[in-house]
This record gives sequence, C-alpha cells and structure tokens, in this order.
Amino acid sequence: MDIRNIRHMSAVTGQRLENAPQAGQVALLYAGVTMGLHALVTAIDWVLSQQVNASGGLSNLGTRSVFQAIQTMLPLVLPLITMCLDVGYLAAMLRVARRQFVSPQTLRLGFDRFWVLLRLTVIRGAIFTAIGFGCMYIGISIYLMTPLAQPLKELMIPLLQDQSLLSGGLAIDEATYNQLVSAMTPALLISGGIFLVGTAPVLFQYRMAEYVVVDKPGQGALAAMRESRRMLKGNWRSLLRLDVSLWWYYAALVAANVVCYGDRILPLLGVNLPWSEEVSYYVFYFAYLVMLFSIYWRLRNRAEVTYALVYDTFRPQEQGGGAVLGNIFQM
Repeated sequence: MDIRNIRHMSAVTGQRLENAPQAGQVALLYAGVTMGLHALVTAIDWVLSQQVNASGGLSNLGTRSVFQAIQTMLPLVLPLITMCLDVGYLAAMLRVARRQFVSPQTLRLGFDRFWVLLRLTVIRGAIFTAIGFGCMYIGISIYLMTPLAQPLKELMIPLLQDQSLLSGGLAIDEATYNQLVSAMTPALLISGGIFLVGTAPVLFQYRMAEYVVVDKPGQGALAAMRESRRMLKGNWRSLLRLDVSLWWYYAALVAANVVCYGDRILPLLGVNLPWSEEVSYYVFYFAYLVMLFSIYWRLRNRAEVTYALVYDTFRPQEQGGGAVLGNIFQM
C-alpha cells in the first residue's frame, strides 16, 4: 500500500471500519474506561485532600501520612493502567486494519504485555530525558553567549556582589526572582526549540515499537525499538505527511487541552469567573474529559486504523499475514 496516496489511505480506512461494526463498541468502552479512570482518580484525590486538611495536629499525623502517600501513588498508578489500555486499543485497531475479528476483550491485551511495555516506556523516557538535559545545556550555553543574556547579567552582578552571599546564602526577594525568571525566558525558548529538533527524529524512529510489542509477543522492549527503527528508516517523511493529513484529529486534541487549561488562560485574557480557582480547575478539567471522551469515541478510530495500515505497510513482508493478537478469549 502506498501511504503517500493520502486519499487512498483514507478510503481504505473507511472501508475497514465499515466492515468492523464492533470497532465502535471497542472505542466507546475504551473512551469510557479511560476517562472514567481519570475522573475517579481526580475525585479520590479531592477527597483525600479534604481528609488531609481535616486531620490536623500531631495526633492525626499517621492518618495524614497515609492519605498523602495514597495521593502520591495515584499519579503513578494511573499512567500504568492507561498505558495498557492504550496498547489494547491499538491492538484492536490493528485487528480492524487486518480484517480480523475484534471485540472489547482485545483491550485486555495490553495488560498481558505489561512488563515489556513498562520497560519500553522507561527506556524511551530515559532517552528523551537525556536528550532534554543535553538540549538544555546547549540552549543555555547559546543564550549566555548572545546579547539576550545581558538582562540576566545585569540582575546577577549586584546579587553576587552582595556580602550576604558570604554570610549564609543569596537572598532574593520575590520581585527580583520574577525578573530573573523573565530574563531566563529566551534560554527556555532556545532550549525548547533545540529539544523539538533533537527529539523529532528519535520520536519517529520508535513510533512503531508498540505495534511490534503487540504483533510479536516474544520480543522484548529493545528488540521492538530496533524493529521500529528499521521500519522507519527512510520512511519518516511519508509518515510525517500522513500526520499532517490527520490535522483534524490533532486539532481536536489541541482544542481539548486548551479547554483543560481554561482556568489559567481566561484570567490572562482578562476574563474573571464568578467562582473560586479550585472550582474553575475542576469545571474545566471535567469539560476536558468530556471533550476527550468524544474525540476518542468518534474520531480516534479512523486515525488509529490508518496508522495500523501504515505499520502493516512498513512491516517486513516475510512475516506473513501478521500475528494472531492474543488467544480466543482476548478477541
């Protein structure tokens, strides 16, 4: 299949989805469970916050510590569950692309690949973290060698000449701190730009790794990454053009994220809401979840089946028709 022919890819995707009415049920369940988990974790976090605030004093120190420990664990557990759900959904869309039978049970497949997915996530995260630190170092070095750093130097020289530096630390008031942050903004922008340029090739290299994990249960995380890198070699431009053709899907995701941060964006625009900041946060966050539910249910199927077709196009042909994704109870 020629993925450079965007119209043909779109037509094939539509045809595969028409022939798989179960795909809508899978998408509905996936969207409902994913957004439900986010809403549940947010509600539990709010309840725990209320309990922490109510359990003051030394006599309730143990209870308060337990509540705070649970609050700390929730943001760590939720991504692990959604990671497995995402891969299960990806497996379902790969079945649709291959004209294989699919059912909501397919969503369980990600949990069967949990340890491989965890290693893949950790390794890929470590790579991006290393690139991030390197880009930050380069960006700050460039910033300090340009006239953009002059405001920072003008602020720092008087502070470093202050005798309080030798007598217990560098004292910085809030106004000076805000000026320092503002002066460092160009450095952050330069580092961010370098980070985008540096991570884009790496991001494209490993985009097919989850498909390999699904399609080849016997392979580990590093093998999946190597396989993805081989498949994307020389094909990243075609994949980028396909990404651009799916602008409507990514635009919807961006709009949802804008709504998520509405409690911060509206005050910057001079719009004051008639309720507290805490209420604003929860109102916009749950509006974001509703929008994301709609996107995952109505729009994401088409995008993910398209990417599954791309994977089958890039996959070495000697692998045959593709693996059967899970046993009969996971279909």
